[in-house]
Amino acid sequence: MTAVIDTIKAKIDVVDEVSAVVTLQKSGKSMKGLCPFHNERTPSFYVFRESQTWHCFGCNEGGDVFSFVQKQQGLDFHEALLYLAEKAGVAVEEHNGSNPEEEREASASRERLRKLNEDALLWFHQMLLRSKEAEGARAYVESRGISAESVLSFGLGYASEQWDGLSRYFLSHGYTEQELVTGGLARWRENDNFGGERNGIYDYFRNRLIFPIRDDRGRVIGFGGRALGDSKPKYLNSPQTVLFEKNTVLYAIDMAKDAIKQIGQVVIVEGYVDAVIAHQYGTKQTVACIGSAITEKHIQKLKKLTKQVTLALDPDAAGSAATEQGIKEALKGFDRTMVPVPLAGGSNNKAARQPSQKGQQKFNKQPQTRGIIRLEEQVDAEINVLQLPPGEDPDEVIRRDFSTWFYAVNHPLSLIDYYFTVKTVDLNMREPEGKTEAARRLLPVVGMISNRIKRDAYIRKLAGMISIDERSLYDELQRIMRGQQTVGITADFSGKGIQANRPQQGVKERSILDGEEEPGAEVEQKGKTDKKSNTAHARIGLDRTEQSTLKWEDYLIGLLVQNPGLCPHVCVIINEGDFAGTDTRELYHLLNSVYQRESSPSYQSLEQFVPSALMPAVTRVLESVKVMSPRDADALIKEAIQCATRLKKKSLQQLNTELQFLLQEAAAAGDKNAVRQFQQQSVAIQRQLLTLNTATRLQG
Repeated sequence: MTAVIDTIKAKIDVVDEVSAVVTLQKSGKSMKGLCPFHNERTPSFYVFRESQTWHCFGCNEGGDVFSFVQKQQGLDFHEALLYLAEKAGVAVEEHNGSNPEEEREASASRERLRKLNEDALLWFHQMLLRSKEAEGARAYVESRGISAESVLSFGLGYASEQWDGLSRYFLSHGYTEQELVTGGLARWRENDNFGGERNGIYDYFRNRLIFPIRDDRGRVIGFGGRALGDSKPKYLNSPQTVLFEKNTVLYAIDMAKDAIKQIGQVVIVEGYVDAVIAHQYGTKQTVACIGSAITEKHIQKLKKLTKQVTLALDPDAAGSAATEQGIKEALKGFDRTMVPVPLAGGSNNKAARQPSQKGQQKFNKQPQTRGIIRLEEQVDAEINVLQLPPGEDPDEVIRRDFSTWFYAVNHPLSLIDYYFTVKTVDLNMREPEGKTEAARRLLPVVGMISNRIKRDAYIRKLAGMISIDERSLYDELQRIMRGQQTVGITADFSGKGIQANRPQQGVKERSILDGEEEPGAEVEQKGKTDKKSNTAHARIGLDRTEQSTLKWEDYLIGLLVQNPGLCPHVCVIINEGDFAGTDTRELYHLLNSVYQRESSPSYQSLEQFVPSALMPAVTRVLESVKVMSPRDADALIKEAIQCATRLKKKSLQQLNTELQFLLQEAAAAGDKNAVRQFQQQSVAIQRQLLTLNTATRLQG
């Protein structure tokens, strides 16, 4: 697969791909333009044709043509691979254990199903527009305030009352009964008189308003049907097919994704009509769940587009439960970053290690103080809740008073305020029992706030609500927090939303001056006096004299695949953008994401989260570490930190080299503003390099 990736990159110029969405102008040997990933007035986004890379010196994002397509279009690696392969005219062989002939047949079957779905959309849509039988459906559409333009843009349709109207039509146009059943448009008739044998098919959707469901590329993958009579259930979705999986799909994502990226927010509603009306009135960053449950897979899809999720589910009991579930899934689904947090005091907990199920080292170190700060994980997202008037669904609020909806979308409740509301709604705050229960419910929530100023503000708010002395509440909060030191997830509720964080199990707390020596430095120093030590050390892994960055990347990823518990030690040093290899960068992203979501790859097969296209890369990186001699957890941690440090330095040095060229070009052109900007960025890079070098010497 590496050969396929390299072939694609050789055939597709990153400048051509970027210029399709960004207006670029020549700047010396590079091209520059306004960054598509953050708002800016002065161009800080550069594309380098020689290295086939891009970098924004404003938001510090960068990568190759694959990372650009993934970020710009909100695709995962496999989707970007197929997109670019098709564009480059390169065949992609899937490595899923099946033989090529079976794979070709499966691909042809998927394409046949796509065509069936497109044909079904046209059939349903024409029925709604033209059929006399659909008069009731058209009246319902009008009663819900759905405009003719929305009917056309969303492709709404109507399923006939007839038991086999659609089936007969498609059977007469060359489709088989099995294809209609497999595609979720029909069901088998069971003949009770003959032992349950199949006796033809009948339509899956009957007498329903049809909402076509598309993937993020606009391809029809299924349908949702709203009953127009007394049929149950009220909403019926396509059964699961090879194209349609309910817990991963978001309705209207294809129409919303550009607005989500531009606005930096996604609004999640519960119903199809809610989404249609929201788009109709201009809130185009709106999507709907297929059903009412938000899943982690939904969040995984959305986090590629935005870091702000606003839940706008129905304000009834079911909607409140769905909101609570959505909050939990969002907290699980977003990736975490490591941030420094000031320490009030120290602890001397010792590391505890236990063997994993597969005999690997399990890194389960309790935090220990080693400086004036410690590192905590924070979910890099804002999760908040849109507050609607009681008893009104989103589409009703929008049509009745759009200004109310517009204000709510732009001023959603942060989670802390949401919890202050929902956790006390059933309490009598005038009675001692109600006040006591309010404190019991809300103090753990307040304890989640890592920002001390905000925490004190909410202590004052709670004290005012229940008429109690702040000091008493604060003492009780300290007792609760001491008892919750090992709780998995805590949250830092910001004024706009949430920054969830937790002490990282498996990560020792590190001072900002902590670090490890450069890979090879220890060997070089000791080799002067101890040849045997040098020889022994050289046998345990990658040759320390190796200069290839890609081989070091393979070695690091191999360590992480074998020992997922190393991920938190590495992620504080290196990020995805520091990887030069496309496949190693994606593997690092997948391993780190899975570990952060607390479902360590140690306990599930790689095939569950690594796409088949990357499995050859997994084989390659494991090959790079197979000769490593067994070591304990401390040695593995040190090895991974050294490797990550080396790669980080290489990345910073390469970026600084490109920056120096840009600085020279800006100086030659007399662009003083650009010179000043590049000088500041160069100083920042030099500071990072100095920090890494200082940490290396301190640990030597």
